[in-house]
Amino acid sequence: MFRGWFVLALVASAVVASPTARADDGPSPAQKQAIYAKASVVRVVGYWEVTFSLAGREAKEFVGGMGSGFFISADGFIATNAHVVEDIKNGEQRAKQAAFSQLMGKLRRQFGADLDAAIVEELRRSARVVENNDVVLPDGTKLKYEVKAYGAPVGEGKDVAIIKVDLKDAPNLTIGDSEKVQIQDKVLAIGYPGAADMNGLLDSKSQLEASITDGAVSALKRTADGEPVLQVSVPITHGNSGGPAINDHGEVIGLTTFGSRNEVQGFNFLVASSTVQKFVREAKADNTPSKTMVAWKKALDELWAGDLDAAITDFEEVLTLFPTHSEAPRMLKQARQLKKEGKGKPKQAAVDAPGGSNNGVAVAIVIVLVFVVIGVIVMVKRKKPAAAPLHAGHAPPGLHPGQHPMQMPPQHPAHATGPMAHQSQPMNPMMAGHSGPAPVAKTVAIGASASQPIAKTAFASFTMGSLTCTRGLLHGQRFSLSQQGLLIGRQPGVAQIVVNDSRASGKHVWIGFENGQLVAVDQGTTNGTFVNDVHHGRISKVPLKDGDTVIVAEPDCLSLTLKLS
Repeated sequence: MFRGWFVLALVASAVVASPTARADDGPSPAQKQAIYAKASVVRVVGYWEVTFSLAGREAKEFVGGMGSGFFISADGFIATNAHVVEDIKNGEQRAKQAAFSQLMGKLRRQFGADLDAAIVEELRRSARVVENNDVVLPDGTKLKYEVKAYGAPVGEGKDVAIIKVDLKDAPNLTIGDSEKVQIQDKVLAIGYPGAADMNGLLDSKSQLEASITDGAVSALKRTADGEPVLQVSVPITHGNSGGPAINDHGEVIGLTTFGSRNEVQGFNFLVASSTVQKFVREAKADNTPSKTMVAWKKALDELWAGDLDAAITDFEEVLTLFPTHSEAPRMLKQARQLKKEGKGKPKQAAVDAPGGSNNGVAVAIVIVLVFVVIGVIVMVKRKKPAAAPLHAGHAPPGLHPGQHPMQMPPQHPAHATGPMAHQSQPMNPMMAGHSGPAPVAKTVAIGASASQPIAKTAFASFTMGSLTCTRGLLHGQRFSLSQQGLLIGRQPGVAQIVVNDSRASGKHVWIGFENGQLVAVDQGTTNGTFVNDVHHGRISKVPLKDGDTVIVAEPDCLSLTLKLS
């Protein structure tokens, strides 16, 4: 018998460990890092458009150019090259002078050195200037920036600038330690090379998508001024300047900055991340991963592990925190499609990408042990004599005569203690011997019928009132409000009142008692929480009174009216 169980266990373990039983491994490590970082990279525009007029005709000159950059903080700090924003920093007058010199050079080549002085002066006075200092997000959104820290565009080892836009919860990349970089470490460079725009052959959407090139570290060197630089085999060109170069862990180890004069690839350089960090500190930027980036990484890990429900929830949270995220909609669509096709794995069977085969072996070992134990138990039971039956009128200790062994007598109120003392319901048999309080039950909604009681919680008798949904998807439903309070939001398993609406944040607003006062506390949301009227402005924390209506994002998203007991 034991031998049969053992054979069955080996067969089961072989099925579990078999490659055919495992899900597709998904993207390669390099693909994962590219997907992880891509939405954090932006195009940086820094040029002046100068228009000269003469006798009803106009000529335009451009001073400056475009490059790349990436978010380094949640509140909109961006790292790029100093030479990308050099002309913007130099100001309007310098731009006029540079544009005028460019125009004169063209005119002299066309008409000779001798130009009428009056014409030259009229052209100089006619100059009109338009500043173009924009950060262009991957979805096309344009934001004006300010230069907060600035290095040296000449002498490439300090070719760093930190600029800032007005933004919240940006998907920032972590800056790594370039001093730990080794020769032949893999590198991905992400940016907006001008060559990739194909001279207008691509549509506008394609031009908003960053390009990714790969290579390895070729050498560790220093510039003439002593600054460390990394020589790489990654192809880069005009427009890549200021973009991040990331390692296998998704950390930025440098900024793409300059290459060989004749565009020979394999001799390109990065400003080391150790140098970038100096300017980050000067600008007082916080490189701590933003809420968006934490949720984004979590969602990707869940997707690649096959935990599709969790991934969908977290991708939605990313879009709530940062609606212009360029990659989240695509990955959310992929997760939903996989779920529709039934390709998701149960949580207990999910295999993490880095160690999937090890997990499969571990599961197989557990199955073998379980079957072995079962076999031993069966053998022992066959040898063990049957227990004597219970005689009528006799019961095991603690049971009344005639009572089933799995039934516990009701707890008498006089002997009960703690917050559950007022209740006389039978104790859950699975909690027998448990000395702590019973776990708090999740609040559930009920219908609006007046004949139904308010939904109970584990502390139902301490209900202080109720919240009734007067507008939104939960219209007509009521929820009990206890001393514990209620968390309202879009994330199942976290919020007690779940709002399946993208305008709501995962954790949106908490309603409960604080120092004896009933309050509503916004949880740092994107679309805000309001009380009674959105025109009164969004709240952070306000006291509530009987009859107040708490509005999540917008009235038709969720409006909850308070009724105190």
